[in-house]
Order: sequence, then structure tokens, then C-alpha cells
Amino acid sequence: MLHNLSVLVTRPAETSEALASALRMVNALPVVTPMIEIMEIGHKSVGVIKNDFDCAVFVSKNAVRFGLPLVHESGVSLKNKTIFAIGPRTAQALVDAGLKHPITPDKIYNSEGLLDSSTFKEVISNKKRVLVFRATKGRELLASTLRETGCKVDYCECYIRRISEKPIAPQLERAGISTPDVILVTSGAILSAILRKIKEECLPGLYDAQTLVLGQRLAGKVQKDGFTKPSLVVDQLTNSAIIACLATWMKRRN
Repeated sequence: MLHNLSVLVTRPAETSEALASALRMVNALPVVTPMIEIMEIGHKSVGVIKNDFDCAVFVSKNAVRFGLPLVHESGVSLKNKTIFAIGPRTAQALVDAGLKHPITPDKIYNSEGLLDSSTFKEVISNKKRVLVFRATKGRELLASTLRETGCKVDYCECYIRRISEKPIAPQLERAGISTPDVILVTSGAILSAILRKIKEECLPGLYDAQTLVLGQRLAGKVQKDGFTKPSLVVDQLTNSAIIACLATWMKRRN
């Protein structure tokens, strides 16, 4: 399906290998080079988890992975809380952890999609108190919008994203590739890491690669930051959605 299509897989190591395996199954050539590392912060955020919030929002699988142990340590139960997940993969992680019926956005799986979803609008109209599980230095859109409408918002920052020390160039050299056909850019943090490595490793040719991004907001950012081709856009970060998008693009290109 994706015969000999080289794809620079930049997602964190926890998710890169599963995607790489899926790409190999359709004859693509993944080059796995995680751009960011995910690290636990520790237990200092336990204190913000009090039993006075109405809704909890988990912004990623990592928010579930690192946030739920803090919830258990706090002694607060989520059973009578309304639970929101930013997308289906995050929702599935919550279900796997024993939390039933997490709510996801109606269409687009990001902060904008959550704010625009029908169920979350009830949170806004009723001025609920919301606890957001996220990384440090995450986007402020969700909290700032909620606060403007009169909602109370607290953060439980439970993990940190940092740029990986591993360079891109050696991975491409091992694969015999000078410029990959496609670069995955699935978050603002990953985009920042790629831009930094392009500069540090003198890899201006990467600006001419096709990019595949999550959501129109990130597509606009990629264009603004110097990539020369309009991005391919997916609305959810599932392996099947990424592969389907690449397959459609290859058919158009051929």
C-alpha cells in the first residue's frame, strides 16, 4: 500500500514502535526517531487533587498513565465525577484503568474540539469546576476559555516533555535516506524539537519533506515555521488514520 514510502516517526518511544510496525505491515519504511521524551514529575501534584471538582479532563494517554496514580494516592474517587478524554486513545486508556464511559469530543480530538462538543458546553453553561490532567507548560486555551466563562479550573501537571538528545541525521544515514518522504509532526512540542534539530544538525532539506500533522491549527504552525509543502492533516492519532491519510496522498501523487 505504501511501497517504499519513508516516514520519519517522531512520536515518543512509547507510541513510535507500534506505529512503525503498522507502517512496515503496509510496506512503508519507518525511521523511528522520537523527538521528545516523556518523564514523570513525581508526587508534588497530589495536593491539587481535592474532592471539590465536578469534572476531570485528561488531555493524553500520558495524562492517564501518570495522573491516575496521583488520584489514587490522593484518596479522591473519580467514580462520581464526569470524566472527559481528549480523544479515543485517551478514553480507551481510562476504560482499561476501570473508569467507565469517559466522554470524548464529537469530531476533532483537541482542545478546540472539546470546547465545541455538546456535552462539554454543559460544563461551560453550568460553570462547573474542572480539574485538568496534563503535562507542564501545556496549551492554555482550554483553561483560559473556561475561566472566561466563569468556570473554576485547576491543573494537575503530572508529567514533563523534554527534547530527546538523540540526533536525526544518524538514523536517516542508517536507513540510507537523505530526506524522508514524510515527517510526522503530531504536537507543538514535537514541532519545536524538529525545528531545533534542523538547526543544530544543519538539515535544511527536511523543510522540503511532506509533513503529516494533527489538526488544522498545527498545519498552520508548520507552514509558518518554514516547511514548504501544505501539510497532510488527520483529526485523530490512530495508526489506521495515519496510514489511511498516507495511502490517499500516495494515490493522488501517483
